[in-house]
Amino acid sequence: MNKEEILLASRNEHKDKDLVEIEVGNKAGRYALRVGATVCCVISLLSLWIADVFIYGPWVIYFSLLATNWFVRHKEMKTRSDLVLSITFFSMTLATLAGFVARLIEVAA
Repeated sequence: MNKEEILLASRNEHKDKDLVEIEVGNKAGRYALRVGATVCCVISLLSLWIADVFIYGPWVIYFSLLATNWFVRHKEMKTRSDLVLSITFFSMTLATLAGFVARLIEVAA
């Protein structure tokens, strides 16, 4: 393979994205997940302090994001620990979703 063939293969593999751009996207995703966790904590604490009620909605969304993130990572990397984490976060998604639905039923009644 000459230099041009290697560059073409790399462009095809990375869909014309620069490796730096890919790494920046990954880093942004990691920060976004951390900020999401912080926002969920702040919203939950505020709702407990002000209304004495736990809000499940943000946690349903956050845990579903984490479950998806780890499941996609498992599909690409084929690691067992990623699968365990995706199942764990999916279980937490279902648990918070159950709490969310129960709260809706409670409010509607």
